[in-house]
Amino acid sequence: MDKPAGVLMFLLVILKVLGTAEADCSSTCSATSCTCTGQDLTSVPQDLPTTITWLDLRRNQITTLSQSDFSRYRSLEDLRLDYNSISTINSQAFYHLSNLTELWLDSNRITALRSDMFTGLGNLQYLYLFHNSISDIQDGTFNSTPQLTRLYLSNNRLTKLRANMFTGLGNLQTLDLYDNDITVIPDHTFNPTPQLKFLNLSNNHIQSIASNLLANLLNLTEVSLSDNSITAFPFEDLLNIQTIVTLHLDKNQMTTIPSTAYDILSSISEVNIDNNPWQCDCRMVEFRLKMTGTYPFENQIICFQPDSVHGQKLIDISPEDLMSYCEEPTIVRFEQSEDNPLIEGDSLRLVCEATGIPTPDITVTLPSGLNATVDSVGKVTVDVNGTIMIRDVTVEDSGQYVCTATNSVGFTRSVSIDVFYPNPPPTFSLGVIVGTVGVSFPPIRDLRRHAISS
Repeated sequence: MDKPAGVLMFLLVILKVLGTAEADCSSTCSATSCTCTGQDLTSVPQDLPTTITWLDLRRNQITTLSQSDFSRYRSLEDLRLDYNSISTINSQAFYHLSNLTELWLDSNRITALRSDMFTGLGNLQYLYLFHNSISDIQDGTFNSTPQLTRLYLSNNRLTKLRANMFTGLGNLQTLDLYDNDITVIPDHTFNPTPQLKFLNLSNNHIQSIASNLLANLLNLTEVSLSDNSITAFPFEDLLNIQTIVTLHLDKNQMTTIPSTAYDILSSISEVNIDNNPWQCDCRMVEFRLKMTGTYPFENQIICFQPDSVHGQKLIDISPEDLMSYCEEPTIVRFEQSEDNPLIEGDSLRLVCEATGIPTPDITVTLPSGLNATVDSVGKVTVDVNGTIMIRDVTVEDSGQYVCTATNSVGFTRSVSIDVFYPNPPPTFSLGVIVGTVGVSFPPIRDLRRHAISS
């Protein structure tokens, strides 16, 4: 071997030895702790002191946690596994860690939490799971962690919460669900967490908060619901919660606020209701009458509508002017949205467009006599812009449709459409005539449109 080649081989051997030494973190250990960060480890090392209570495995390349990985380290109290690439946690991976109180699993690739994932962690108090890709949590997942007080699930992909998702968390005090994709929170979701003090649901897609969802959380001190799509909040839920000091409802879609909310908000130290599309009209009169300028939240209600007061503070508008910003509803259009023939089984789309301040609610009375509203589900639905959808149409869907627009001014304006036709033959088709809806049999003899006031 020539001299240059020999030197090169020697350097490669040295580099290999050095690399092996860097990957061996036992040299960084004391009797009670080991620091193994940034070692490019692909698995949990098995040559560490069995007496350690603290193990730091951050910023490695671990992808899987197996059942035997921690069986040697039964004295562990604090385990850091954040900033790895963990996607698989085998059943009973933590089974031998009954002394563990703090577990860091954030910034990994976990997609779901299974009911057997945390078996053995009966004394765990802090669990960090933020910055993963968790989209589901099985019922019973937290039955193995009854002492958990802090649970961090922010920056994941949860879309809905379930009533039994947090069963077993009777001692939980902090629940952080910031920056998920949550749209639905069922009633009783938080019943298993009566000790909850801090609840963060900001930066989700929540549209509504069910009445009584928070009413039993008598230890709450901070609730954050900022940056959602909430249109109304059950302020009465907070009446019996004497401990609450912080409430964040900014950056939502609330348009009005009940007068009963004023006394509740004035009892809370930190309130943020800014950046909502407030409609400063007659519905706000009672709340406005209570305003004195004493509390910061009074300056956070900036009018979005009507246009004439856009950008003004509610507190700067007189109650008399607020009364003048209401207008009884008027239906300006009630017709079929598409002029195409229909056959049995198709979907029929009507549009009832109404004006008024505040924006009117639309109710459609069907030929059967039943009413459909924006809360209806099933065969007939009504969306917020007045589009009515009748699915799987049959001959029974022919007849008179009545659109009623209602707002808080106390007036309604209704428009009805009637279609009269001869006795139907054995087979039929549905059709649209001059923007009305009915069952069409040639010829349709009479078409009438009626305006009704009540």
